[in-house]
Formats: sequence, C-alpha cells, structure tokens
Amino acid sequence: MVTSTIPVHNKYTWDVIKVLEETPYEKAEEILDRAVKGFKTMRSMPSYKRAEILEEVSDRLRKRQEDYARIIAQEAGKPLKYARREAYRASVTMKFSAEESKRIYGEVIPFDAEPRGINRFAYYVREPIGPIVAITPFNDPLNLVAHKLGPAIAAGNSVILKPATLTPLSALELSNELINVGLPEEALQVVITSGGGKLINKILDDDRIKMVTFTGGVEAADQIIRSHGIKKYAMELGNNSPVIVWEDADVDKAVPLIVDAGFESQGQNCIHAQRILIHEKIYEEVKEKLIEQTSKLIVGDPLSDSTDVGPMITENEAKRVESWVDEAIKEGANLLIGHKRSRNIYYPTILENVNPKSKVAVKEIFGPVMLLYKVHDIDETINIANSTPYGLQTGIFTNDIKIAKKFIDGLQFGGVLINDTSDFRVDFMPFGGYKFSGLGREGIRFAIEEMTEIKLVIYNFNI
Repeated sequence: MVTSTIPVHNKYTWDVIKVLEETPYEKAEEILDRAVKGFKTMRSMPSYKRAEILEEVSDRLRKRQEDYARIIAQEAGKPLKYARREAYRASVTMKFSAEESKRIYGEVIPFDAEPRGINRFAYYVREPIGPIVAITPFNDPLNLVAHKLGPAIAAGNSVILKPATLTPLSALELSNELINVGLPEEALQVVITSGGGKLINKILDDDRIKMVTFTGGVEAADQIIRSHGIKKYAMELGNNSPVIVWEDADVDKAVPLIVDAGFESQGQNCIHAQRILIHEKIYEEVKEKLIEQTSKLIVGDPLSDSTDVGPMITENEAKRVESWVDEAIKEGANLLIGHKRSRNIYYPTILENVNPKSKVAVKEIFGPVMLLYKVHDIDETINIANSTPYGLQTGIFTNDIKIAKKFIDGLQFGGVLINDTSDFRVDFMPFGGYKFSGLGREGIRFAIEEMTEIKLVIYNFNI
C-alpha cells in the first residue's frame, strides 16, 4: 500500500510546518466498521461520562489556549489576537456540549387532547442518530471542529472527521485530546484526504453513515447531497452579509465594529460584513470614518501581536479576490482604499457604487472586501439586503425600536442583530440561515437536536 503525504504550510512564510500521511483509500471499510463499533459504545455510554470527557477537554483547551492559538495562526494565517479568541471559544463550545449532554430531554404528549387518545399515555425521547461524517473548513480550524465533535459526542454518536487539508493540525490536536481523556478510539476517527477524494466519497456513499454535518461552500454542499443519497444533512454554508447603518445610529461606536467585522480573519468568515448599507443622511460621515479606521489596520505576520490582517489561505484565493475587485472596478465601482496584493496577502479594500450584478455584490467574496451602499428608505434597504441567494446573519445599527422592528420583520436572515454587525456569535445560540445559507441549525443544543432521532412511545390502557 503506497501512502501519499500532505504538507501543511505556514500561510505567511509558506514553510512546511508538518507533513501528514494521507489516509489510504483501502482503509475505508475498516473506518466504517470502526465507526459502527464506536456508535454502539457511545450510545451505551451514560451521559455523565460523556459530560466528563467533554468537560476535561474544555479545561485542557483553556489551559493550552496559547498553544492552540499559535497552531491556528500558523496553519490558517489568522492573526494571533483572533486565534486566541478562537481557542477560547472552542473551550466554551466543549463546556456547553458537556452541559447539554445531561439535558437531552423528551416530552410527555397529552393524548387526551383528542377523543381517540383517551386512556393512552405517550411520550418521546431523543436517541443518538448513528455514525456521523463531519466535514470542516479552513477558516476556523479549531472551533468549527469543536462545533461538530462536541454535540455529536454529547448526543452519543461516533464521528468520522474530515478536516480541511489546508488546516488539519488544530483538528488533530483536539481529537488527540479527546482520546487522551477517555473517548473510545473507535468513537472518533480523523481522515486526512482531499475534499473530493475517493476515500471520503466512498465513506459518504455507505448506508452505515446516518448523518453528514458540513460547513463550507454551496457548490460542495449541493454535490454532497446529490451524490450520496438519503441521509440526514446539516449544512452551514455561505452568506453575503449586509450591515445596515441607519440615520440615528451611534456612528463612532458602529464604525470600529464594522471594520473588525469586515476584515477580521481576512474576511474569510461566513458572517463577514460584506455589504454596508448606510442611510443617505450619514453616508459621507460613515464612509470617511470607515476609510480612516481601515487605513490604520496593520497587515503582516499573524504571529505578531500587533497584526490585524494576515495572509489569505492561498495565493490563488488572494488572486481570485483581486480579480473580482478588478472586475467590479471595470463595471463602474469606485475604489476607496486597498486593492493591493503581495503573494497571498490581500490588503483591506472598500468599494462604493458597485454594479448590483457584479460578482462582489451577488456572491460571497470570502475575502477582506467591503462594499458601501447609500440607501434612502426602509423598503429599499430591505430589498437590497435580501437580494442575494443567502440569508445567514445581518446587523442593524439604530436606536429606534420601531425602525428595528420593521427591519426584523422584513429581513430574510437566520439572525438579525440590533446595534451590532453580522459578525457576532456566542457558541450556544441557534446558528444557521435562510435560502442557500444552509440546512438546520448549529449551536450546541440545536446541533444535538439535529444529531438525534425522536422515538415515540405510546401505552394503550384500553386493553
């Protein structure tokens, strides 16, 4: 058996950090058999034991926050201050998973609400769904893995994890922690393989896999669903987030939040603030302050504490963003700042007067680019915000509760944040979107609901 290798690079220097062996295709059957065995073990493990495992891993993540942050900064290019935040959030995700593992409740159903139900007693319970395949992206290589593993383990499932080949080191480190604190080895297996490779497709094709939880792009999600048949799918996909700044907004408080939401993690974030819809009365003020704040961002080595913006995940991705902005400028957009590239570093960029049919306006840019729009009334603003195929999260800055309510009612998004940007999440909240932004919801309790089946029990006392 010839084993291929996958090098993992430092995304700033492009030095090789580590070389990993690719999981051979020939191991597919063994992996599936182990997943079935792992599921039998996990479903019989009492919830207090699952909680102890997750709690211990949460503690280890917290104690090793700096270690994990440095791994993230190197393999993903995420500036250290944001990498530290991700490592902290992963510990929180595991802690809440531990707590929720002891709160997987059923419910009694009042059957006497209908005459035929008299003298019948009914309830339902939630049971683990079975072996799960979890596929995670490069942009949050630790916490998005935690969001798959924590709820799956809490619910009593086994997992086959396929992390992004560009950023697998955080996932491997977390998986090793789980095994080291007592999770059965067959309950969690990590496969290192390319996204559309033969191995992962064979695993996904197998009927023993009961669920696929995926975070990534719409096209890949569509291919998975079309190719691998009837299973349960949880999909957290793309977005093109609008942030609305209304005429009564506190501009000085809004602007720093918007700049952070636009350029944190180089815009490689599904709730990145991409379109900024600004009321005409304050448009010029907000525009000038956004440009000023953006000009102060420090671009460079993600391992430096002073860096605000690091490298994109690959040079090809930086070139793609650069080409989309070139295209938008040719189609009439005005460049306000940025649009410079050095290898895989793309500098924070702001555009205005963007053609509504340009790629940067319609698609998810997944890069450090913001678009400014001048808006005049609520209906127009809602129409622009809703005009893309996505609907994950949006933010609105206003101090008028009636204005906020009109936006809440009209916006087609899974999350509507008042006096905040689209780019805010606590890890226990329901997280997911409308339209092509996904299927189902993440957030520990909500993910557990996705990862369990309802079993109904009815006693007939008429006999």
